Amino acid sequence: MAQFFIDLPNNRQGNVRTGIKRKEQKTFLHLLMPWKKIDTEEKLAYIVEVNPVDDIREYRLLKTKDGKWLQEGEDKWLCEGDGKLNLLIKKAIDEYESGIRKTA
Repeated sequence: MAQFFIDLPNNRQGNVRTGIKRKEQKTFLHLLMPWKKIDTEEKLAYIVEVNPVDDIREYRLLKTKDGKWLQEGEDKWLCEGDGKLNLLIKKAIDEYESGIRKTA
């Protein structure tokens, strides 16, 4: 799990914590409801706390291993607010990660 800070518009700052969201384990509930699909892919999870708070304090975002951001509705864990701010947060995270990769 890593933690870093990103700068956002309107003098806001995002505290980003990242980790891996593991695959779901098969449970007894899945045997009773075979139509419920099991999530078999590990994803990179980002929890972003935005200060000062506007509409949502904590954003939860997911990215696949190949670098594609998941959209709202693709996973129940996601918690996103205004589409414009979501894009700015995702862009800031991508820029931060690409900067780390260039220096490493």
